Amino acid sequence: MTPPPYSLTKLGNLSLLRVPMPAVASVTALIFANTGSRYEEKTEQGIAHFFEHMVFKGTKSFPSAQLLSSTIDTLGADFNAFTSKEYTGYYIKAASRHLPVALKALSEMLLSPLLKDEDIEREKSVIIEEMNMYHDTPMQYVSTLFDRLVFPDTGLGHDILGTKAVIRAMTRTQFVSFLNRWYGQGNVLLVLAGDATALLDPKLEAQIDSLFAGQASDRLPDKQVLTPYLNEQTLQPERLHIENRTTEQAHLILGWTGLERTHQDKHILTVLTTILGGSMSSRLFSEIREKRGLCYYVHADADFYHDVGIVGASAGVDPTRIEEALTVILKEFRALASHEKPVTQEELTRAKEHLLGTMTLSLEDSQTVAQFYGMRQLLLNEIETPQQVQDKIQSVTLADVTRLAQSLYQPGEQRLAVIGPFPDKTVFERFLA
Repeated sequence: MTPPPYSLTKLGNLSLLRVPMPAVASVTALIFANTGSRYEEKTEQGIAHFFEHMVFKGTKSFPSAQLLSSTIDTLGADFNAFTSKEYTGYYIKAASRHLPVALKALSEMLLSPLLKDEDIEREKSVIIEEMNMYHDTPMQYVSTLFDRLVFPDTGLGHDILGTKAVIRAMTRTQFVSFLNRWYGQGNVLLVLAGDATALLDPKLEAQIDSLFAGQASDRLPDKQVLTPYLNEQTLQPERLHIENRTTEQAHLILGWTGLERTHQDKHILTVLTTILGGSMSSRLFSEIREKRGLCYYVHADADFYHDVGIVGASAGVDPTRIEEALTVILKEFRALASHEKPVTQEELTRAKEHLLGTMTLSLEDSQTVAQFYGMRQLLLNEIETPQQVQDKIQSVTLADVTRLAQSLYQPGEQRLAVIGPFPDKTVFERFLA
């Protein structure tokens, strides 16, 4: 696959990344901010996500949430935002003829959000209901418990949504301080992906420069603000968390230390987790669902952060058979690492083709392309093209997978988080040996 060309330019202190896509009539305008829940102080946990909500409540030219949303809706556009542990994103995807309006809306959302006191107070209830929703969705909430187990008392360990007590206490002063600290031009990246004609318009840079020129000089944060948070100790002594709850299905995550985002074996790990639990023909899916009927969902995943990572498996199983499911999961990890059940060439080829195929399909969409290129530039300060990623996946060998599996699978180092009707946690201790 030939990747679309891209260009990275500086407009003052703003970084602009353009990825023209031939024969595409839409454009995704995406702004990444180099901040997330990991970098929050304990007294403001949840503010990165809360701030993401607040920018949709009104700006200088669009002074209410209704006016802002109706303006974008009139374009027939798709717009949303997302907050992760290490970055935040805001995007509008629209027909390319509407790009000027999309850029104006995005620029004002991040340059001049009104942050009204009454809107903040009202949105507190919305955030708390979002917390309640996730808490009542154990399939998702178990990942919060696992992160808390693996990274206690660190930025990676707390919930992106924060706590109810902290959310209720937040003030406009905190939001203004957060905006000034993290949303300077030097800390954001504007990505445009889509219609090549629109992106190569010679007037575009001047339009963007005029929209973002109002950025105040004191909104250029010192990158050293990240330093204190990047030396966190990982994988603490506590290794088991059971939340005893009456549920029809038990939800679990079992995992180990993984790899940081820049690790040279990152693509090998992606192939490894695909073989273990990344598709309907994977080992865990075949053994736990198809052969034993223990679950509806089961998969293996890897999360990559700035300086650490985790790898593991998650599943939703019949509570009366959770011990059987955990036994099989551990057996499959051990069998791969010990060469007891070595990866076959057929499995390796299938995993590679699965990854390459899903990537190709996803990159037909301008929003996915914007995220693909933008996240690499933001988090790695370099661009890895789709072709380069595919080449690295293709280069993975059987020996690579076995070597990495042996390195990551460390008996006695696994962590386990479970939600389900289990008043006695001791029954799970044997799975930590």
